[in-house]
Amino acid sequence: MDKIFALVDCNNFYVSCERVFDFTLRDRPVVVLSNNDGLVIARSNEAKALGFKMGDAVFQMHDLIKEHQVAVMSSNYAFYYDLCDRVREVLSHFSPRIEKYSIDECFLDLSGIAKEELEDYGRRIKAKVEKWTGIPVSVGIGATKCLAKLANKLAKKSVKARGVLDVYKSPHLEKALEATDVGDLWGVGQAYEGMLKSNGINNALEFRNAPDHWVRSRMTVVGARIQSELKGVSCIGLEEIPPLQKMVGTAQGFGMLIDTLEELKEAAATYANKEAIKLRKQKQCVKELVVWVQTNSFGRDPQYGNKAEIVFPVATNDPSLIIKKVVNAVEMLYKKGYRYKRIGLNATKLELENCVQEHLFVKPEDTKRQNLLRVVDQLNEVSGAGTIRTASVVIDARWMTRFSKQSPHYTTKVKDIPIARVG
Repeated sequence: MDKIFALVDCNNFYVSCERVFDFTLRDRPVVVLSNNDGLVIARSNEAKALGFKMGDAVFQMHDLIKEHQVAVMSSNYAFYYDLCDRVREVLSHFSPRIEKYSIDECFLDLSGIAKEELEDYGRRIKAKVEKWTGIPVSVGIGATKCLAKLANKLAKKSVKARGVLDVYKSPHLEKALEATDVGDLWGVGQAYEGMLKSNGINNALEFRNAPDHWVRSRMTVVGARIQSELKGVSCIGLEEIPPLQKMVGTAQGFGMLIDTLEELKEAAATYANKEAIKLRKQKQCVKELVVWVQTNSFGRDPQYGNKAEIVFPVATNDPSLIIKKVVNAVEMLYKKGYRYKRIGLNATKLELENCVQEHLFVKPEDTKRQNLLRVVDQLNEVSGAGTIRTASVVIDARWMTRFSKQSPHYTTKVKDIPIARVG
C-alpha cells in the first residue's frame, strides 16, 4: 500500500484562538504578544498586510497600532493548548495514526484512502475542524511528509486551492515544486538556502533534480532525505509517540527588575515548581539541573550573569526537593547591587520516572509521597494551576510576568466560561 500523508496546519493559530470567543476581533488586524507583552509572536492576515513582522517590539509600533485600531492581545497559553487538544481530538476521527508535530500542526496517515477521494477527504477534515472548534486550518496532502508540508504551504497562499491542496500523484506536482522557493522547504535552513542559491538551485524542482551525489556531499544525509522525499520516496515516518525530551527548561523574564534576594528566591521557588510539574507530566525525573540568573542585557545598569549546577543523589520530580536545591543555588548566585531580569532552569540529565537509578546510601522516596503528588496534579488540572501548591510558591507578586491584555481563560477556568443568556 502506498503511503499518503496529510499535514493539517492551524492558520495564524494564536490569533484564531482569540477570535473563537471574541467576535469583535473578526476581520480586524490582531497581534498577540510574548511574555511581558514585549514582542509580536502572532499576527492576523490583516496585521501582516499592515507590515507587522514576527519579533517586532510592540513599543515601536504604537503609531501604527493607533492609526489602524489594531487589537493587541497578551498570550494566553493555557487557552491555546486547550484548543490545540480539541483540534487533535477532531483529527483523530479521520485517522488513527497522528503525529503531533507542533502546537498548531499535525501529520495524519491517510494511506488507504483512494486517490480520487483525497481532495474531498481533505475538505471534510477542514470543514469539520472549523465547525467543531472554530479554528481555520489548511490541509496539504502528498506521498511524503515533505510533499505534504509543501502542499500545505501552497494551500495557504493559493486562492484557487481554498485551503486544501492534494499533490499525491498529481499532474501539477512539478508546477507546485517550481512555485516553492528552496528556502521554504522543510529542513532547509538559512545556511543551506544560501549555499543552494549560490549554486543556481532556487526552487524545490531544481533541488529535486540536482545530482544525488552532489546533494549528499553538500548536505549530508539530511539533504539526501529531503531530495528523496521530493521524489515521492518516503524517508521520514510518522512519530505517533513523541520522543522523550533530552532537556526540560523553564525560563521567563520578570515583569519588573528584581534587586532583593528575597524576591529572587521567590522567583526561584516558583520556577522550580513549574519545572517539577513539566517533569511529572512527561513522567521524567531530573538528575542534573543548571540554574542561571541574568540582569537586563539591554539596560544601562551594571551587567551580571552566572550559573550553578545541581546534581541530585537520586533523580527526582518532587517539587519540594527541587525547590530547596534551586533556592540554595540562587542564594549563592545572588550579588547585591545588581537588578535581575530573568532566572532559568535547565534539566540537562533526565531519567524515566519508572527507571530511576537508586543510590546505595540514600533512602528511596516514600511511595505515599508519589501518590500524593499525583493527586495534587489531578486537583490542579481540574481546579486550575496553583490551587494546591508548595508554601514557598507565590501566585501573585510584583515581579511576575505581565499579561496586561490577556483574554479570559474561556475553556480552562470555570469563572471564565462564557454565559449565554436568552431573552
